Amino acid sequence: MCSGTVANRNKLWFTELSDKMKSTKTHLYWCMKNCTGNADDLHVMIMNISRHYQRKLLSDPAAIRALEGALTRTSIYRYAAHYCRSRDTYWIESFNHQLLTYLSKRVHFGDDTFVIRMNLAVLDWNENVQRAATSHRVYLNAPEARPSSTISVVQGDEEEEGSNDDGFFVPGLEDGDFVDDDDDDNDDADDIVEDEM
Repeated sequence: MCSGTVANRNKLWFTELSDKMKSTKTHLYWCMKNCTGNADDLHVMIMNISRHYQRKLLSDPAAIRALEGALTRTSIYRYAAHYCRSRDTYWIESFNHQLLTYLSKRVHFGDDTFVIRMNLAVLDWNENVQRAATSHRVYLNAPEARPSSTISVVQGDEEEEGSNDDGFFVPGLEDGDFVDDDDDDNDDADDIVEDEM
């Protein structure tokens, strides 16, 4: 439906749907999460995915039929009663990751040590679960990468617009710090390269 050979374009797959696979998957997860445990609501929400794309993104009737057919063939749509009580495994996976900091798979622990390390992992997990982020990100704006440039500080998840796209990450610097671009040590290296040429 989203990709295929040139000979099958607009027959088995459609260019209008070529960029919709990832967002359709996201929509399906959203439908399972928000259907309030009702299989009929899940059916309606899944079919709304097609209507959502028809607003501005889909105009070819064959592509719309192909998308609706693909949605109705998913196991989520066919067995909606099994998927309407969607469960998220994020917390389990996060806790298992926390366990690995205390209980490495590569090390064999005795019974007493294992129990102590397991309890420490549980205590650490309970202490830090759902706490606010405390990490700081510092970005150096690329167009101003000379000695007069200033640093913008971003805390936690609050990022300035475009900070990931047009900046360098500089650890340990705070807002207003200057970056010295003149390295006297590198001048000697440049002289050596010029002498060899």
